[in-house]
Amino acid sequence: MYSILIADDEKYVRQDIIRSVSWTDHGYFIVGEASNGAQALEKIKELQPDVLITDIRMPLTDGLSLIERALKLQPNLHSVIVSGYEDFHYAREAIRLNVLDYLTKPIDETSILSMLKKLTTALEGDNHNRTSAPAFSMPNKEGSFSAGSTAASGGNLHYAVISLYFASCFLQKTRKYTENLFASWLSHAVHSHSDFIDDPCFGTQFCYMNPTLMQITVYAGHLTKDHLQHLLKYLQEQLSLCGFPVPAAVLTPPFPDKARLSTLQTSCLQLLNSRLLFESDLIWYRLIPPQKEAFVSEITELMEQFRKNISIRHFENTEYYLNQMLKSDNKEAFTPELLEYVICEISNTLRKICLCYQLTINQNIFKEPLTPFYLMAFSELEALRKDLLKRCKAVFSFVNAADSIDVITLIKQYIQKNYEQDITLVSIASEFFFNPSYLSHMFKQQTGGNLSSYIEEIRIKEALKLFRTQKLSIGKVARMVGYNDPNYFSKIFRKRTGFSPAAYTKQDGGNDDVQ
Repeated sequence: MYSILIADDEKYVRQDIIRSVSWTDHGYFIVGEASNGAQALEKIKELQPDVLITDIRMPLTDGLSLIERALKLQPNLHSVIVSGYEDFHYAREAIRLNVLDYLTKPIDETSILSMLKKLTTALEGDNHNRTSAPAFSMPNKEGSFSAGSTAASGGNLHYAVISLYFASCFLQKTRKYTENLFASWLSHAVHSHSDFIDDPCFGTQFCYMNPTLMQITVYAGHLTKDHLQHLLKYLQEQLSLCGFPVPAAVLTPPFPDKARLSTLQTSCLQLLNSRLLFESDLIWYRLIPPQKEAFVSEITELMEQFRKNISIRHFENTEYYLNQMLKSDNKEAFTPELLEYVICEISNTLRKICLCYQLTINQNIFKEPLTPFYLMAFSELEALRKDLLKRCKAVFSFVNAADSIDVITLIKQYIQKNYEQDITLVSIASEFFFNPSYLSHMFKQQTGGNLSSYIEEIRIKEALKLFRTQKLSIGKVARMVGYNDPNYFSKIFRKRTGFSPAAYTKQDGGNDDVQ
């Protein structure tokens, strides 16, 4: 069996992962948990797990720094990233670290099973082949093609990065064979450009991130901004003549420090992903001024109201707050990071609603899922707003139809599955996007009882089963059914059964009636 260490600062996320599948059935076991990066490093030293599943954003040490430091301790460690959203600007760094997979919160069984298939393949393979292309499910480095001088490894070279986004997935239909032909043709077009033809150090590297996205790294002994602008114009002309779509582009000015390549490649992807904030399909990389605190506070408050109105089922108000966040007047105020935050929060909220109400299983709500480069498809903020509003309306219409008996059934199923956890009216209301008072009233109206009483009923029924079938201490049974305090458990047990736990166990099973 292979061992797994889980690192996430949110306990419920760790528990969701642990409870998602029967790990031993698939040849794995959970060897430990950590609530921050520093704690995870200590446990990696101590436990030497085969696999690390880590959140990207954690206190003390973030997920990618953790992976990098963990690989120094244990070079054969396989890693999986967990995040609330596909974090675009972490994608390239994750590829560099050979991250095996990317799980998006909330975690579901399907994504875990898919991850396990990749893990099993990797773990059963030759560990010496870990430097080959990873099975990372975020933007994959699907293919690469290099051409030019071998002098790229030394000398006084200048570098530049060009990121290209093609509006249609023309590579998706042709796949590997034609991709290589396309790369060869593209390389020939670039290398035949007169500006570079006499430079013996000139070279390029092409990298497919996905069927709509490509990065070109250019290097030469002499490289200027004018060279790059002429090169891109020539490239666009050649693409157009051959019937290929003309891509949107982000370019860096030339720079001499090769160590900056990885950082600038990631930054270019982030700018390209937020291209709707710029007024051109040709964007020169530059440092973006810090976000104004007043606007951040405004967006944060609007997001809070967005969630709050979902919880009280005021969906018209929810749509209003979405419109306020993404109105066209805000275009100049957004930075790429803040826009990604908004999409992250909206996406995560909708995904969680769908999972809670089983909409992802039964309904095709999203014709096109929110992919890692979802934003890249939009050239205007208004188009993004309309698309997200359409998605929200679809989800809300199904939630409205599900409210009442169907929701109560789902909540009962949730309690029956999670009774051993620290669940309360408030936590369940949050899980199902309800105001606690609203949920309490609805539960009593539909069942005739209150929700807290139902939690007690399920827990005591499970306790009776444990006492009947296993020889366990009262404290152990209490913890197994969700009570950390054995005395409080005994009080509830007596109230529900008429017996103390000790008296019940002495009567060979006693009376199984739960009041």
